[in-house]
Amino acid sequence: MYWQSSIRARAAVAAKGRILRSGAITAVIGPFLGFALALACAAGPAQAETRALIAGVWQFDSPMIPNLKGPENDLAAIEAVVRGQGAGDVTVLRNTEVTRTSIETALHALGLRAKPGDWIVFYYSGHGAEAEAEIKGTADGNANQFIPLAGFDPDRQDPERFIVDKDFYAWMARYIPPDVHILMIADTCHSGTLNRSVDASSFRFVPRMAFRGDAAQFTLIARPLPRFAAINPGSESAVGADAAGTRAIDRPDLGNLVYIGAAQDDQLALEAPMPVSGAPSRGVLSWALEQGLTTRGAGGTGAAADLDHDGRITVAEIGIYLDSQVRALTAQRQQPRTSFVASAGDLVLLARDAPLRPTPPAALPGVLTLGPPRRHDDAVPWRDVGTREAADFIWDAAQGAVMRRSGDTVAQGVTTPAALRGVIEKWNTVEALRPLMNERMLRLTIGPRANGVRYGAEQQVTIALNPIAPGQAARYATIVNLASDGTVQRLFPLTAEDGEGQLGPAGTVPTITNRVVAPFGADHIVALVTPAPPLALRAMLRSIDGQRLAARLALPMRDLLANGGGLSIGEIYTGP
Repeated sequence: MYWQSSIRARAAVAAKGRILRSGAITAVIGPFLGFALALACAAGPAQAETRALIAGVWQFDSPMIPNLKGPENDLAAIEAVVRGQGAGDVTVLRNTEVTRTSIETALHALGLRAKPGDWIVFYYSGHGAEAEAEIKGTADGNANQFIPLAGFDPDRQDPERFIVDKDFYAWMARYIPPDVHILMIADTCHSGTLNRSVDASSFRFVPRMAFRGDAAQFTLIARPLPRFAAINPGSESAVGADAAGTRAIDRPDLGNLVYIGAAQDDQLALEAPMPVSGAPSRGVLSWALEQGLTTRGAGGTGAAADLDHDGRITVAEIGIYLDSQVRALTAQRQQPRTSFVASAGDLVLLARDAPLRPTPPAALPGVLTLGPPRRHDDAVPWRDVGTREAADFIWDAAQGAVMRRSGDTVAQGVTTPAALRGVIEKWNTVEALRPLMNERMLRLTIGPRANGVRYGAEQQVTIALNPIAPGQAARYATIVNLASDGTVQRLFPLTAEDGEGQLGPAGTVPTITNRVVAPFGADHIVALVTPAPPLALRAMLRSIDGQRLAARLALPMRDLLANGGGLSIGEIYTGP
């Protein structure tokens, strides 16, 4: 889609406040936590440790619940991360080892061993599901979110083979002291729909949802109450409703809990091979978390999730990092939820830093050509592959369509290898920039439709920059569109009215409005924010404006990001 005859609306920078406001919560609930979350900001002692309970199920031995590939790899990666931080107190449970009793017992034991200021990491990878709630009309809604475990049979239920959100709440409230920080990570989902049409021939993501259906048609049997005496005084009532009809209670926020859920309520948590050569199938959230904690960022000295390059990863930073990475990796289909009280945003995550390694180089994408092979020179920015399973892109040259592994048609009118080069070079550029995304200062939003929804011909699209931290020092925005065929188009600054593109109290936040026209597919809007006007980059953009030269952008943008810049990338999917 080309951006032509745009109508520009200018608005002064509004004092909207930070996304993480004092007293606010960044997100409401996660995929299977039906309660509000909060976090105390008490600083831990210097000798604080990280302890962990890491659990996952990928073999379900059930005709109704498909097996998964990613959790086995996720568990190994997350265990390596926490042990790399010096954690020695690590419990790992796999497949049939994961039961109601084993999880509850492990959490109780960790609570007894933990010291003030310690971090307990509770990680789970596997399927999620949803059932009818026993008591309707509560703050938890009318459904129970739960994880089915190995051997779960909905017709012959065994309480040992499933765990409900209320159970997790009760155990953490009773067994983990309030002066011990909890980081709970759930790479699973319980319901949701894909909001764009998907070509099944190229879709390579696997949803971590046990089974589809109406939650009102499925009810869980009664569950046992907590088996151990409460460690925390006054927490005996933190049990909640059970299937036997125990009266629902209002459960107060857990003041020591940070929760990271894989997806929003109406989305699926996905697993797929990651964009690294030879990478196995992984949960997208888990892979992004591992990369954020263990790979180097744009500056080359700190971790990728250290967005302000100060040598620390805070709770707020990991939330912002995961949000941008998971959206980009899943073609906007999945957006994680990170929940905590805003005043805790500056709390340093975990007890120690993990050893860092270079960001793994992106592999050349695999392209499967349908029909007779098309001749091209050997120096192409992709690998020719012979199967759909190995393909990152499928090129139907007869139809002129390029489909991505996300199931989307990302380019149309592509009938020659030269045209395909422009498409693939654009995606390679986006993938080179994706690990460097830093939305700490501001974020691109695309409307008016919901994030990731496909726009039809002639429909209006609005692009806006939303400041996250107004009142900061002057920043300068440079916005460019990478069209579906790889054409570079300058969007901001473009006119004399735009000036140097300054943001902040003395500048404006641009809003760019246009309508959808051919070529259709996937456009990428790239917004770079820098402490000073990037004169060299802008000169280069003027020289390549309107040409299929997206490949020239990656290196100069990387250099600018290493010096304190911010980067936000938005995707627009269009069709006739």
